[in-house]
Amino acid sequence: MRPTLIGIFLFSSLVFLSGCTHNAPVFSQQSEQTTQTDGVEEKPVEFVKLATGVWLHTGYKVVPPWGNIRTNGLIIERNDYSVLIDTAWNDAQTAEIVSWAKDTLKKPVRASIHTHAHSDKMGGMDALHAQGVETYASALTNRLAIERGLLPAKNVLELADIGSQVEWEGLTVLYPGGGHSEDNIVVNEGENNILFGGCMIRPGMTTSLGNTGDANLGYWSRAVENATNAFPDSQIVIPSHGKPAGREILKNTAYIARPKVD
Repeated sequence: MRPTLIGIFLFSSLVFLSGCTHNAPVFSQQSEQTTQTDGVEEKPVEFVKLATGVWLHTGYKVVPPWGNIRTNGLIIERNDYSVLIDTAWNDAQTAEIVSWAKDTLKKPVRASIHTHAHSDKMGGMDALHAQGVETYASALTNRLAIERGLLPAKNVLELADIGSQVEWEGLTVLYPGGGHSEDNIVVNEGENNILFGGCMIRPGMTTSLGNTGDANLGYWSRAVENATNAFPDSQIVIPSHGKPAGREILKNTAYIARPKVD
């Protein structure tokens, strides 16, 4: 099925994919809650409709001296509930996302998946567990979460080997191998051909790999290629720290990671 793009904003240097359509208006909502850190106002949580039944949630954290740093996740509607891909930075933002799904979509979050053990993906686990959300992550992610002072997910996805996949809530979850982190996984929403690459995929045409503190620099490029090959039909790619784009950011990430390998 060809994707329907609603509310996707691309960097000015990127070109829209020829197969995408734009026959509906942007549907974006922002919360009204803000906080202040070192004189910089933290941006509110944002919600953007990507396609029918698929929403991007974006939380922000003020990190001096760079200012607001975004982190993306997804809300995916099902019949009478929704599933969440990743928390925001903290419990307050994540609770707001859960409330928005319940009050605006009328589809409470029932389950969630977490793409690796960093605070921008698992910083709001308490908020999910307080609402009875069934949380899922790989065994490696759960182990690393505990080591890093984060709450692990309640349930385990069987993704031990590179290239292993599981079908979860109508989504395909792949462990492509270590990249940004040893445990990073990607999630493909096949109905609208949307690939959530998380922190393994770098935004835009950047030349920076960003935070490499827990990275597998020897395999990152190969991991991106594994994800690229696994989902050849996915035309909308979501990085954690930038705007949705096309498959060009897969190619770019593999390219900028490759010098670290060679």
